[in-house]
Order: sequence, then structure tokens, then C-alpha cells
Amino acid sequence: LFWVLVLLISGWNMFNIFIVMKNRYETDSTSIGVSTAYSRWTNTFPSIGICLAKNRITSEFSDAVKRRFPGESPSFSYTRTLYDYLFINPNNLYLKADFCKNLNSTCGVDILDMRRELFANSCTKFIEKVFFAEKLFPDCEQIFKFHELEMGYCFLANNLIDYGSIEEMPLRYSSLDKYRNLRLVLKSNLVYRYDLFINSPEDLPYFNAVSYTITADPSVHSFNVEEIYNSNDVINEPISQRMCKFPSESNVEGISYSFSICMSIIRSEIEMRLCNCTLFDQKYQSKCVASSYIFIFFIISGNLAARVKNYVGYNMACLPSCMEQQISFVGSREIERKDYDNTNVVEIEIASPPTARYYRTVTQTKLDLIVGIGSVIGLFFGASLLNLLEIISMIISYLKRFFKR
Repeated sequence: LFWVLVLLISGWNMFNIFIVMKNRYETDSTSIGVSTAYSRWTNTFPSIGICLAKNRITSEFSDAVKRRFPGESPSFSYTRTLYDYLFINPNNLYLKADFCKNLNSTCGVDILDMRRELFANSCTKFIEKVFFAEKLFPDCEQIFKFHELEMGYCFLANNLIDYGSIEEMPLRYSSLDKYRNLRLVLKSNLVYRYDLFINSPEDLPYFNAVSYTITADPSVHSFNVEEIYNSNDVINEPISQRMCKFPSESNVEGISYSFSICMSIIRSEIEMRLCNCTLFDQKYQSKCVASSYIFIFFIISGNLAARVKNYVGYNMACLPSCMEQQISFVGSREIERKDYDNTNVVEIEIASPPTARYYRTVTQTKLDLIVGIGSVIGLFFGASLLNLLEIISMIISYLKRFFKR
């Protein structure tokens, strides 16, 4: 009876070990380590986004309004309303509906056509010079690509939306480089100003992102960047275990995954459910001209941005990207630049060369689980085999004595 009890206890312990191994495999199959061999690294500059934003009414804009109403003299209030309307995005929804009441839902004009007429669709129209690591790029279009996003007309550098991989991007540097900066000289006194977005290469400017206003005062924005790399087999692990997603794991065909794109898509889906229309988004851009002032006021009254953030927070609807850079803001400062008159000068620099890089690896594969189970079984039977033989020997001895009687 004693040895039977020992076997039962051993079996129970073996079962508990199986449960622990199974739970670890299902919830903790990957780990993140740190490498400090920075002297051999080639680092990727963050993605830079420049989006056109509301500035001031110019004669160019006033003339564009007058051409749309020949023989009339639009009031300043109406002209101002159209100007606000021109720069509508999720973060700029200010619009006076009173001046649009007797007009159609787009306030009497084709606002998308006005954007095409007045806004730049090539960086050459507003970027005068681009320097990277203190070297002049002869053509800004080698770096900045035009995209129409939910934040309006934007120009992106070093973004995966334009490149197949990180290695193809033009802005890269090593930890031993003396200069790790991007300096832009931009035209001023235009119908638009500029908002600057600094984000990981897979992310896009979106409604909840931090932006920096580019002003007439030359300024430098400093950041530190740490990158994360993944071993080749990480992508084969379930998303629930690694708790991140790769760009190729998007639920929307033709759109890569990133946290920012996920947030934007959820915002668009909520808008489509509420009123069958949405501000610009890649998923729904062909379904609705999202410039109806009636729709815009519906968004304002519904406090939609807060609803999107609450939904994502409560439901963990948007996981981080598996390759997301860790970008930390160091600070901003104004500088003296007398060599560029009547321009806006902004510089983005990496304050300190990276000295650490994160690596995500698989620590518990299916094979590891099978080997672990085999080891536990081997341990159990290895420790219990002699006990089994002793029990069998005792039974045989008992039977012999019983039959001899």
C-alpha cells in the first residue's frame, strides 16, 4: 500500500508539471533579450512625416474661392469657413455651419478639388533643401513620398508604406557616425504650414499621434531611438503568445499592419457604422466623399476620438507592432540660422547613438514542449521502475508462500 501511494503521488506531481509546461508554452513562448554590440550596427532613422496644416488665408486662396463664384463677392466669413473646411481632419473639426445652410452638403464647393489645386502633391513645391548627416540631397523626392492620409496631405520619409523592407530605406546611420540628423529647409508664407510627425517606420501620422508645429523660428527636435529585431521563427508563433503583430498580419487586404493604422481603421469603422461615411481612410476612401459638413458636426457631437481610444483600451483591439521602434523625446531647442531667409528650418537629430538593441526570440517551441514532456515521463518512470519491480517481487513472494500452504 505504501508503494502504491508513492506511485500515485508521483503521478500527480507529473500531471502538475505537464500543466505548468503547457501554460508556459501557450502564454510565454517568446522572450526579449538585449544586445550591446553597437559598434557593428546599422541603425534606421525614424519615419518623418510632414503634413500640411492650416496657416492663414492668402490671396491665392481668396482668388480660388472667387473663381468658383464668378460675378459674386463671397463674404470673408464664408471664405474663412471654406479655409477651415479645406484642412478638415480628425484633429481639426472647427467649422461654422451657419454659412453653409443654404448650400449643398459640401458647403457649395468641391473641397477635394480645391485641395488638389492649392496643396502640394510633390515635395519639390515646398521643400527647398534636404540635408541628412550634413550632406545635401539633390532631390527631395528621393526621400519624401506623397500620400493622402487621414491627417490630410502628408509627405513621408523612411516609411514602410513606400519600401519593401527596412534595408531599402534611404535614411540609415551607424553608431560611429559623427552626424545623425535630418535638416529641412521649407518654404514659408504659403496657404499652409507644416506639422511634423516622428514615428516608427511602419506607423503613419494619425489622429492620436504627437506632432510638432514647424514655425518660422529654426528649431531642433532631439530623440533617442532603440530598435527591436525578431528571429525568423517568431512570426510562426501565435499572436496571443508574442502579443504583437507583424506588418504582414493585417486584417485588411493591401494595407500593412501597424498600431496607428489599426487605430485609424477602427475610427473609420465606427464612423461608417454611425453615419455610413468617414473622414479619409485607406480602407473606405472609395465609399464616401468625407467632406460633408453635416457629417463633420456629427463627429464632433459624438466625441468620436475619445470613443475610439476607449474602445481600443478596453478591448486590446490594437496590439503593438513587433518591429516598433522605441522613440523617446529628449527635447527641442531654437537655433540661430541666418543663412536661410524667409524659410522655415527644422532639424531632427538622434541625440545619442543607440547602445542597446532588443531581440525577440522563441524560447519554447513545440519541439521543446515534446522534449519536456518526454523528460518528465522519463523522470517519473525512471524513478518508479525499481519501485514497480519491488512491488512485483513482493507480490510473487507472497503468492509463493500462499501456494506452499
